[in-house]
Amino acid sequence: MSTRELERLQTALTGAEGTLASARATQRAAEIRVGTLLPAEKASAEATLKQAEVELAKKTIYAGVDGQLEQFVLQVGDIVNPVLRPAGILIPSGQGPRRIQAGFNQIEASVITPGMAAEATCVAKPLQIIPLVVIGVQDYIASGQLRAGEQLVDVAQIAQPGTLLVTLEPIFEDGLEGMTPGSNCIVNAYTSFHEDLRNPDLGTFQRFGLHAIDAIALVHAMILRVQALFIPIQTLVLKGH
Repeated sequence: MSTRELERLQTALTGAEGTLASARATQRAAEIRVGTLLPAEKASAEATLKQAEVELAKKTIYAGVDGQLEQFVLQVGDIVNPVLRPAGILIPSGQGPRRIQAGFNQIEASVITPGMAAEATCVAKPLQIIPLVVIGVQDYIASGQLRAGEQLVDVAQIAQPGTLLVTLEPIFEDGLEGMTPGSNCIVNAYTSFHEDLRNPDLGTFQRFGLHAIDAIALVHAMILRVQALFIPIQTLVLKGH
């Protein structure tokens, strides 16, 4: 082999080695980009997306339940903000059967229990007595509670005592049929001492006391029926509505 041929081959080898080194450098750069730069760019893009979603969420208010907004006079462009407490209500939809909530005096807190029989007459359904049953009794009385604000309120200034919240359901399926939600009602709950009065070991004074309580319940039931009769007379005749 001549010297010229050897030099030519040497030059070709050097060029091939340079091309190989360049390809390896390109490969290392690509590996660095895939392993470091692209994940960093992805994380930055995801962070930007989350920040945009947070900013978008600040502009939208969602209710906790599906329902119907009422008592709002809204125009396009009005600001609805829970901090401002707009004068509107959300009526939940699909929350099960209709119920009545009644507030009883604190002295009855140890007497009213789930399963008790009750009756109600409502302004929206005059001249009707609705049989009810107690299904739930709130285990605390909302009395003396303070709300954070700029004014200091002494507990002694709360003159009106809190009431015991009781939830009732109609005994019959159509008991509240045609009743407008939010109606005002008068509710009586009744104790039952029938089984106690059948006890032969019951003392005379105890028997007399239980009979007296039952008699008072009968009087209250009669008064409720008088009120059911008097509501339309008072509203339509005496007040002239």
